[in-house]
Amino acid sequence: MSMSTRAFVKISHALAAGLLLTFGAPAIAQDSSWQPITGASNFRDFMSGLKVERTLPNGELSRGEYQADGTGTVYSWGASSPRSWSVRNDDTVCVNAAGETLCYQLERNLADTQLYRVREVATGSITEFRAVDGKRVEVAGKEPVSAEGSAATPSASELAAELSNPNTSVASLTFKFQYRRFEGDLPRADDQSGTMLLFQPSLPFVLDSGDKVLWRPAVPVFFDQPVFDANSGYFDGEAGLGDIAFDLAYAPKTAPGSLFAFGLITSLPTASDGLGTDRWTLGPEVLIGKMTPKYLIGLFPNHQWDIGGSGNADINLTTIQAFYTYLPGGGWNVGSAPIMSYDWESEQWTLPLNVNAGKTVFFNGRPWKLSVELNYYVDQPDAFGPEWMLGLNIAPVVRNGMASWFGLGGK
Repeated sequence: MSMSTRAFVKISHALAAGLLLTFGAPAIAQDSSWQPITGASNFRDFMSGLKVERTLPNGELSRGEYQADGTGTVYSWGASSPRSWSVRNDDTVCVNAAGETLCYQLERNLADTQLYRVREVATGSITEFRAVDGKRVEVAGKEPVSAEGSAATPSASELAAELSNPNTSVASLTFKFQYRRFEGDLPRADDQSGTMLLFQPSLPFVLDSGDKVLWRPAVPVFFDQPVFDANSGYFDGEAGLGDIAFDLAYAPKTAPGSLFAFGLITSLPTASDGLGTDRWTLGPEVLIGKMTPKYLIGLFPNHQWDIGGSGNADINLTTIQAFYTYLPGGGWNVGSAPIMSYDWESEQWTLPLNVNAGKTVFFNGRPWKLSVELNYYVDQPDAFGPEWMLGLNIAPVVRNGMASWFGLGGK
């Protein structure tokens, strides 16, 4: 249909606001006071340079930027998720978000020129909204955040991919609750079990160049860990803090789909009596991998030597994590990420078979990754080692306050 420049600007504003809302309101009956908006060329002109923002219920700002060539990017929680969009049938705009396609149709109220409504094609749900001046559009976060995402908010599938990426720019706090059964040649080794919590924050710092500095501490807390007493010949259940480890890695910006990082890994002798080695360790690490919209695959090897401390143990340990993650959509991830190690002092392997599955969900606008994993150990130290492990992992996404202090953290 033909329209004046002034009318087109109003329609553009309406489209921006409509795409940002979560569509779940009751349907509005059709009547003559509403006029459909059409015109593929008008939509394309509007999407050129469009910036739309939404403040989430928890205060986080999420933003989408779109270009006339059919591409776009959503910036949220430190991540930048690529998008694509297209116009269908001259009256429908569809946004593709990691395999989730969101299609909308727009109408303008003839009696109130700033009042519009948008219909989600898949569900038929209709929501009213008002136009906002300018290309940059801000929408209040009154509606729940949709797992399918919107023009300004990421989908659960996009965040599931980010949280599966070892080089992610999304900060998270992972709590791993683990239960283990043990076996070995020591007396009553086959009767032992233990429970622990492993706290693993992931705190990335995104540089202006697009390179990243990744800091990932690991704090183990043992609730009931079997420790063999050589004097009595029995196991005692111990509780307390373990040796705190962390890695500091540098991930240069690479071609899309490539994963690469290198850095250092260390552990500190912070353990309670009997739960650590009383040794400082240090060594190199490297990560290589490949990422597509449907899977991640790669290797994450490191090596540690003891460099000091009051303990007598000699540490010469190689650890290799192989990972494969399949992303079927809907926020789900399934795969395997066994952590294999070889102790060069005792010349013994620890080799698990691992399976894991998880889902990224939203609570009050905040993404959480919930997952479970199971390890069955096909090889372990002869005297005493794990037989199998069951883990429950809870990882809320957070704002990286440390990155904000240094003026880092992404676009």
